[in-house]
Amino acid sequence: MDHWTCGVAWLPDSSGFYFSAIEGEATAFDQKIFFHRRYDVARTTEVEIPEPEAPDYRVVTVAPDGRYAILLEGIPRPRPTAIAALDEPGTVEEARGESPAETPIWRPFVRGFDGSVAGHPVGDEYIAMVTDRWSPRGRVVGISLDCSESASDPTEWRSVVPPSEAVIQSVQPVGNCLFVTEMVGTYARIRIVSLDGELLGEVPLPDRGAVGVPPFAMLGAVRRTHPTDLFLSFTSLTQSWVRYRYVIATGELEALDQPAATIENAVVEDRWATASDGAQVPYHLVHRADVSLSTVQPVLISGYGGFNTPWVPQYPGPIAAFVEAGGVFVHTHLRGGSDLGFDWWQQGRMQQKQNSFNDVYAVAEDLITSGVSTPELMSLTGGSNGGLLAGAAITQRPDLWRAVVPRVPLLDLLGACRDAYGRMVISQEYADPEDPDEVRRLAGFSPYQLVRKSVRYPAVYVVAGATDPRCPPWHARKFVARMLSVGGERPVLLRIWDDSGHGAANNREIAIASDTEWLAFVMRELGMQPASEVPLSC
Repeated sequence: MDHWTCGVAWLPDSSGFYFSAIEGEATAFDQKIFFHRRYDVARTTEVEIPEPEAPDYRVVTVAPDGRYAILLEGIPRPRPTAIAALDEPGTVEEARGESPAETPIWRPFVRGFDGSVAGHPVGDEYIAMVTDRWSPRGRVVGISLDCSESASDPTEWRSVVPPSEAVIQSVQPVGNCLFVTEMVGTYARIRIVSLDGELLGEVPLPDRGAVGVPPFAMLGAVRRTHPTDLFLSFTSLTQSWVRYRYVIATGELEALDQPAATIENAVVEDRWATASDGAQVPYHLVHRADVSLSTVQPVLISGYGGFNTPWVPQYPGPIAAFVEAGGVFVHTHLRGGSDLGFDWWQQGRMQQKQNSFNDVYAVAEDLITSGVSTPELMSLTGGSNGGLLAGAAITQRPDLWRAVVPRVPLLDLLGACRDAYGRMVISQEYADPEDPDEVRRLAGFSPYQLVRKSVRYPAVYVVAGATDPRCPPWHARKFVARMLSVGGERPVLLRIWDDSGHGAANNREIAIASDTEWLAFVMRELGMQPASEVPLSC
């Protein structure tokens, strides 16, 4: 079964490709790597990984010139643990009539390293974006491909782009340049540097927003690059994604299409909230220019805060309808994500996971204190890990919200430990399920366990997919059943969508219907009327 983390890694001559997959009853994080040969006698062979580490997510990336293939393991902190020279045929391969890429000799590469290393092979070096205790916001280095012990020693790596205040997301080689995609103050920037690290310039992005970088560094390393030009996609909080071509020879940024949707006459404001431990939490307000914040307004907050994934300032899709109707949309950058680097992730996971929830409470309280809104006009939504955030907000701070919508959520963290995938997710990000003290801490923010009688909860609408393997619908059913059992004056609704999973592969009709329903629920609770015509983009 093909795995969700990536597509395939093609050889430059299109004669075959590598892909990751799981077989039989294996869990999603116990992956194998295969090579599929297209021509002559088509066949698929399993890649023999040398000295495999613990079961994990795995992908392969191939150098643009086809000389090397790199095996990366681990989400959310990938490591290039094995390497193969694809242009070195062996006697066994020749005897079988197979291509070198089918059964290359894979050798151990970067091993025993506590950090994130992901990037692309470039010439005789592996250029990588590295995040570790020496560079929590990232640096670009060159690692020799000779498979010596120095590959695992960060002190032996050649510095190409040193650490700075920018959070490095990815590095792409194009021609003789490296394009370093970064977040500066939560907004995207692309620097152009030589292979030796000399700053050559910047790509002139059209606005403050986000560049299309996969949410996990592992996936960014799999992307193929064009030999002469940089192709990228860009979005902002008021405009949907647009594809661009940056022509290196002229320095021109050329739009290849037009935005499918925009929020007309909109204003974006950058603000910071002070969390309970003093941390400064950035967030953005999006509203129509004619909506005055001198009087209280209906607010919809969205956040994620988990798994070392940045919650980039991108077009809010169907939430544009909320803004067009006069509401204030709030895009947050919570701890647990990588929005401000490795430390920002660490401050919102495991023993520090409560910080993610406290951050969104701080944003809501800041909006109330500054007069933007009130608890009777405040709503919150989030999906997946953000669905857990929404569930925690319902049960930990019910006083802050009029309406909350957890989407495809994890809501019973103790129950999730009973299946292999749920246990893996819990142990990666939330708590050690083998430690009784950790389990007690986990119960302190698991929404299902926190539901109590005689509490005035906000209106709740829980959305889940009937075929979701990551956040199974029993979480939603169980949580809503318990909410209904304690009673309350506000509605508690459940919607399980048939033929629907975790969201990414849902068909357009289901996505539109689902977003329409939960947005209508929120707007009704906040006393809003939809605008007559709203351009949406899923």
